[in-house]
Amino acid sequence: MPPPSPKRRTFTYKKANTLEIPLDFYPPDSAHNVPILLWFHGGGLLQGKRSSVSPHMLRAVHAHNLALVSADYRFAPQVGIAEIYEDVRDCITFIRNKLPQLAGEGVLDASRLAVSGSSAGGYLAFLAGLYVEPKPTVILPIYPITDPLGLFFTTPQPHPFGGKAADVKALERFIDVDSEVVANNEEDSARSGMYMFMLQEANLGSLLRMKAGEDRWRVAKKVYECGLPPAYVVHGDADTAVGVDQADEVVGVMVGCGMEVVYERLRGVNHLFDKEESVGMEKMYEWMMKRL
Repeated sequence: MPPPSPKRRTFTYKKANTLEIPLDFYPPDSAHNVPILLWFHGGGLLQGKRSSVSPHMLRAVHAHNLALVSADYRFAPQVGIAEIYEDVRDCITFIRNKLPQLAGEGVLDASRLAVSGSSAGGYLAFLAGLYVEPKPTVILPIYPITDPLGLFFTTPQPHPFGGKAADVKALERFIDVDSEVVANNEEDSARSGMYMFMLQEANLGSLLRMKAGEDRWRVAKKVYECGLPPAYVVHGDADTAVGVDQADEVVGVMVGCGMEVVYERLRGVNHLFDKEESVGMEKMYEWMMKRL
């Protein structure tokens, strides 16, 4: 029999003006001093929701006796990458300082923290590894964005899954930087077209308010200066939504700097492959649990 689905509790980890930003907390049954796996969803930092956790990650709660946290964060272009990173930092501060009390005495060992994320969430995992102090124990970026100003995101791309071009008219209110700031959206929201809009316009850097000549948000360029914790990176070489060259560059720099990194560069595999029920990511979890 498969392990039972973990029970979810939701907490607000931060208020940004009047916007409450939540996280979902999935502890294992009868937890005692378990490590924490924090995961950020994808969507180009433009769209998405914390509930889009892959099946393998929910199964990992009981299979590996860990507590899973899935957190929302504010979206561009209504805020920039600097504000989104602040959400990541504040989320980790909440997990370390407040979540153990909310979870109950002896449930969590917040000193053992893995930070993961998929696509744009993988980017946030890398930023946490670069800039959050103390650093997470390990990071686990899955098909990550690593450089919004890299070739893939500055070259117009076709629809990654063969769909239609983005309807710019339908997206006007989400493109407007003065629109309401949000930290998630439902799947049937028109906002779910923002990633395709970004790919066809090749404008991720400008949507994130990145300044020309500023390297702070380009991961590979900050690895040597800031360092990274041990990393397990997964990316398919047939990814049409985030070019595999994004992961290649950062892994190459980590190797060149003598940092600990494992790279599963999957042959013929596209974006979102791990959303399938059959995908287990067991090598990643085995590596992670040896280090937590």
